[in-house]
Amino acid sequence: MSLDDLARMIADPSIEFRPELRWWLAEGLHTDETLVREIDTAHRLGFGGMEFLAMDEGAIDHSRYGWGAEEWVHDSQVVVEETTKRNMSVSFTSGTNWANANLPTITPDHPAAAQELDVVFEDLAPSGSRSGALPRVDLDAEPPTLHIPGHRGKVTEQHLVAVVAARLLETGATGAILDLDSVVDLTDRVRDETLEWSAPADGDWRLFVFWMHGTGQTASPSASVNYTVNYLDRDGVDAVIDYWDSVVLTPELREQISRNPRAQMYMDSLELSVYGAGGMFWGRTVAREFRARRGYDLTRWLPFLIRSAPFMAVSTTYHNDVREEHRVTVEKVRFDYVRTLTDLYIENMLRPFAAFLHDNGISLRAEISYGLPFELTRPGPEVDGIETESLEFGAQIDAYRLMAGPAHLFGKQYSSETGATTRNHILDHRFYDQIIATQLAAGITKTVLHGWASTAGAEGVTHWPGHEGMWPMFSERFDTRQPAAEFYPLWNKAIGRYQCVLRQGRPRIDVGILRTDHFTDNTSGLVFLDQDGRRIPDEDAYGRMWMRDRHNHWWQDLGMQDAGWTYEFFDGSLLLREEVSFADGLVQPHGPGYQALVVYQDTLDPDVAVKLLEWARQGMKLLIVNGATELKWLTAGQYTTHAHAAARTPGLDGRDEELAQTMARLRALPTVAEVGDPSGTVEALRELGLAGRAEFTGGNRSLLSHLREDGDLLHLYLYHFLYETGEPTTVEVALPGIGTAHQIDAWTGDIRPHSGIRYEAGQSISEAGTVAEAGRTLITVTLAPGETALFTIDRSAREPAASEPVEPRLLQEIAEWTTTVESWDAGGFEVISEDRGLGYETREVRPTTAITRLDGGRGPLRPWKDLPEVGPDVSGVGAYEATFTLEEAPVAGAGYVLDLGSTAGGLGSVRVNEGPVRGFDTSCPSVDVTSDLRPGENTVTVRVSSSLNNRLLARGYYDSIPDIAARLAGGAGMQQTEVHDHGLLGPVRLLLREATAG
Repeated sequence: MSLDDLARMIADPSIEFRPELRWWLAEGLHTDETLVREIDTAHRLGFGGMEFLAMDEGAIDHSRYGWGAEEWVHDSQVVVEETTKRNMSVSFTSGTNWANANLPTITPDHPAAAQELDVVFEDLAPSGSRSGALPRVDLDAEPPTLHIPGHRGKVTEQHLVAVVAARLLETGATGAILDLDSVVDLTDRVRDETLEWSAPADGDWRLFVFWMHGTGQTASPSASVNYTVNYLDRDGVDAVIDYWDSVVLTPELREQISRNPRAQMYMDSLELSVYGAGGMFWGRTVAREFRARRGYDLTRWLPFLIRSAPFMAVSTTYHNDVREEHRVTVEKVRFDYVRTLTDLYIENMLRPFAAFLHDNGISLRAEISYGLPFELTRPGPEVDGIETESLEFGAQIDAYRLMAGPAHLFGKQYSSETGATTRNHILDHRFYDQIIATQLAAGITKTVLHGWASTAGAEGVTHWPGHEGMWPMFSERFDTRQPAAEFYPLWNKAIGRYQCVLRQGRPRIDVGILRTDHFTDNTSGLVFLDQDGRRIPDEDAYGRMWMRDRHNHWWQDLGMQDAGWTYEFFDGSLLLREEVSFADGLVQPHGPGYQALVVYQDTLDPDVAVKLLEWARQGMKLLIVNGATELKWLTAGQYTTHAHAAARTPGLDGRDEELAQTMARLRALPTVAEVGDPSGTVEALRELGLAGRAEFTGGNRSLLSHLREDGDLLHLYLYHFLYETGEPTTVEVALPGIGTAHQIDAWTGDIRPHSGIRYEAGQSISEAGTVAEAGRTLITVTLAPGETALFTIDRSAREPAASEPVEPRLLQEIAEWTTTVESWDAGGFEVISEDRGLGYETREVRPTTAITRLDGGRGPLRPWKDLPEVGPDVSGVGAYEATFTLEEAPVAGAGYVLDLGSTAGGLGSVRVNEGPVRGFDTSCPSVDVTSDLRPGENTVTVRVSSSLNNRLLARGYYDSIPDIAARLAGGAGMQQTEVHDHGLLGPVRLLLREATAG
């Protein structure tokens, strides 16, 4: 691709590069009029696609409108038809709501339904005996309250799996310390679910009786009852495939899908529950598969797998343990168990489901693994798109690096569900822009906004500003109820340009970090209580804590980040796949092209170690890092320190000595280095000859970067991530090869030569490992807090010239403005009815918005709350007009920038004279107006939107919205907010950016 090709591509970025939407439908209640209106509106506002799902609409007739009903099937057809007409993508979910794959065609006792391994136990005194029927699980007992969607349906069947006894060494409230050497498998002695057994005389004993039964987890809304499917046995996916093949994918729907090249199936994070005392996900094949894959029987180890996990896998607490001398052995068994679960998830769910979908023209996009005890990155190759999210990971760069590895290794689209918060309608638009900016720095180039809802919904439960769809305590809405919707077309084009450019070519990631995790902390973004139990607002946590306080969760040393080096994580076993190669000094040269790998966890798969040895002998650079600490579970303040990297194998495979020998051979190689602390990482890698491909020559503590290579073009993304706590920063970035530097204006698509470029002579090494073009291109960039920048280096350009950085010069400040505020409030209701000839009428109500123009007078800029004519109760859009005089004609070759100062985080637009309406970045709201100016008097019009916070606060809306963050932490209370500053705050300045010679 040439620079001219790129310019044409981003002038009006194609629809596949635009942000997409998660659309919460009011079950099948929406009329065709509403469905068509919503899709047409989303398309008009510039969104690229819609993922649709059913949400519970309260007291409507679920049998008529729920998921699976005729109305839902009809609505699904309409959604697919209407999105396809507009070249938008369309995504299904694998059942009702979002949380998991679920079906109405199974019962909890069906093998296709999710299964768990439950336990009942008996205690026996020394020499005590028991006989008769084994105790069974009380399936009628009240299940525990969990934070996962759904409830437990009626489970009636249970099947005996195993009986195990162990001597008690210590007992506690939830479990015991068991004598590992005493554990005995009594399963073969059971007859017709009865057992006669006498305990030895050497202590107290506990008898564990394990039963498999359905979890009974339901999913709603449904026309009947949907049950969560089995993710481990093939029965589950076969039932899902059968249902979709025979029921959902009608001939009419298949015909529409065939016309849509971007039809997708979406699977969310794995929000599955077990309710029994065993706490284990199970299936009829698990024990057999474990034995075949791990080489030993799991039965005698089952007591040590009993656990509780009240909220996601990260909250796992094992109930039984052993003395210290056996601790590692039990940890190895626990690893083997979750490793086997991951195998089965891949082989019995993802792989066959993806194959079925592909046969039907549908791709599979998934939030892989997290939520259940599955390895986070190993399933990456099995899906077409890997998705992360902002809510559960708190928009942390390290969290996004967790799954960037498999996405880049296997060329998968890396996307994010973006915008869910616990602060509905409260946050300014800048908050969401900063999330997207963070994600782009990790290589996430598809934004799926969470979300969209029609303002129309069921009578009696729909109020202004509109039907909520997703719970109001757990999301945001990027639809027409927002004052910012006026500016969404400009915003979507801007995000589309970023995503377009950053999908070109291939990522260039400097370092790959081997990391295995079956219990990823996907609740780390929901820790909103301080040490004293006080609520921390989302905006403060995101803007001032964690990475914004320069503390990353997983790779905690910031040396590589501050040097401008990029890195990401993946499970080492992915290196064993045929698709992954080492050549020309790079791991996966046609993918991320890692220049070095890092091993830091205390366990390492011995086969992976052998692969590392093979590649290190061929020249791969490897760093062994000891003493690294990483997050385990933020809510509980738990961290894991790996004192010695690769000290043992993770599983009970008897290969620890083999691993030690392999590591000794590695350490003897000149391409391998070792450090005793992560702080020595950068120096050690430099000594191995590593230099970052977009290195900060002087280091920088405020910036993140991402680099793509597309032939002669290099695309560099920079982001000042300290958006609440930082100061403007200047950085020099060194890039390989000699080329001209151009900055892309994402809001207009303009590509302009960059001022502030120099060159260093010398030889560099090409991707093929040969001496290539001489030298480096070094660009100097200044960024404000929260600001992003996008550059393209064209290395095909002849005779590129150096230039000095340009400091914009103040021409004048525009102090006097005429202000008008369009105040948004509740209007009346529109009634929408539909009769499809089925013997009933469907009715919806759509709340309308009443807009009142308030004259704010003329004078200096102030927040709306401080304008007597406006006041603290107003949300909406502010219109500002001013004039300024340009004494002389615009200087040829110079640039003129209108710097708005602050818009209180609000999205908006600028127009100067008769020029085009231009959008702006909410953190650094400045607009290039060079082509719009004229000598003499100029008129500038600025429009700025607000959130609905102030109006909804005045209406008492938040008095009935539970604070979900507090409730997840065991507290209570309603959502709290306060009056916010809204509007154009300034100071507004006209700046001159003079051209430099060269």
